[in-house]
This record gives sequence, C-alpha cells and structure tokens, in this order.
Amino acid sequence: MSVSDPRRGVSPTILQVGSGANLVDRVAAALEQKGASVTRADVEDAVSRGDIGFVDADRVAIHRPVPDEVDIDLPVLARTDRYVVIDKPAGIATTPKGSYVARSVLVQARRQFGDDVVCAHRLDRATTGVLLLITAPHYRGAYQSLFEHRLVHKTYEFIAKTRETIPSSYSSRLSGQRGRTREVEGEANATTRFRLLETRGELSRYEACPLTGQRHQIRAHASALGIPILGDCLYGPGAGYPDRIALLARNLSFLDPVDGSAVTVSTVQTLSFP
Repeated sequence: MSVSDPRRGVSPTILQVGSGANLVDRVAAALEQKGASVTRADVEDAVSRGDIGFVDADRVAIHRPVPDEVDIDLPVLARTDRYVVIDKPAGIATTPKGSYVARSVLVQARRQFGDDVVCAHRLDRATTGVLLLITAPHYRGAYQSLFEHRLVHKTYEFIAKTRETIPSSYSSRLSGQRGRTREVEGEANATTRFRLLETRGELSRYEACPLTGQRHQIRAHASALGIPILGDCLYGPGAGYPDRIALLARNLSFLDPVDGSAVTVSTVQTLSFP
C-alpha cells in the first residue's frame, strides 16, 4: 500500500523500551510485549528510514506509516501571527480518528501552516464552516480557555423539515453513548437557542446558537425538537455516519485574549435547499 511521509503533520507515538544496547532489539521487544504485529525486519527498516529514534534513554518516538491520502487545501478566512481561521470542508474530521489520519484538519493544517498548529475546538466530520486553529504554542492556553469558559459566540445554520413553531431555547442533559449523544435524565448540561430563518415548502432554514459545548449538541437538540438536520442519518432516519449534512458553522465571535480586539469571522459557504 502506498503511504505518505509519516512525519508530515502526524505526531509520533512515544514507546517505553527496556534496557539493551541495540535500538532495533529494544523496540521490537517492546512492540512484541504490546502484541503489535510488527516484525524485527519492519523495525529495522523504520530505524534506517529515520522513522524511529530515541527521545531519551528509555523512550523512543515512532512515526508510523499512514495511508497515502490526497492533501486537502484548507481555505483561510483570517490569519494572524497567533491563529488562523479556516473554512472547513465537509467529509474531513477535525483530528485524526480511526482510519482517518492524514485526512483530518489537524494533520492537513500542520502540513499547510506548520507543525505547531492545534485545534482550538472541533467540528464534526460532516459539518462545514468556521474553525479556529492556534499556530503559536505559547498562546494555546489563552485561546482554548475562551471555549472552556464559554466566551466564544458560535452561530450555525441548518436545513430541516418545516415546523410551524419551535422554542427559542432548548435545554436537556446530554450524554455520549456508543458513538452518539443521547438525552438522559438529570439536570440540563446543554442549551441551544433556535430561530427560524426561512421556509420553502416542506423544508426550512434554521439558526442555532449553542450556549454550551456538548458533543453533537445541535444535532441532538434539533432531533429532539422533531427537526433532524437534513442528511443526518445518525440523528434522523437511517443509520451510519454521513460525510456531509446540512449544518454550517456560520460565524465565530470573541474578544481576543491577547490584544483585546473584537474578532468576528464568517464562512463564505452557504446552505442550499435541495
């Protein structure tokens, strides 16, 4: 199988190794102990390529081969010396997950903007729109704390079937269970504001503003209100994990924790009625 350069944006795995003089033997023994299906010859080849090397006397860094996935250009909406805001396309996870390693925003962003990039927050693989990436390591905490303390205003749009009336605000307790988020009994930990924007027959375009940051919050709350997002077979009819749904992160607003400026960034993408 063709593979892409394992050092292009993919963080190495750190492995604790036992004592010994020979790097190959130490790594092969440690991997065998973990049950990895890797031969000594594989380890020898990786060492010769420079894909395995010492971090310190007892640890090695292993750059594992990753599937050869086509590079994806991430459209830039705004950029400073501290962060970059991209317009995320559908069908690409925010961070490496499962079989998607290079096909993730994090790895593609490191290839495009540098190895220090981290994601300040996440968007689902099937969701498009505004995503903030931090490029300067010493500012990571400042920007990530904005999300932790709910100081970022996020606005989304989605298309779903028409419902004559919807509540302006909906709250419930959400819990992640087996790959999806479900409503459970207990005190609410998630609140989303909703607004009807436009109606075209059986379908409407809605606005959603999450006041909390639970996983799949908008998708779960829209489904609970009887308006599952168009194409969302995880929370609507059908089953599976779609690559695209009619959910768009429209804009992101916050006060910059470094210089105090007001920042608002909006997507250039739009949602289209089928």
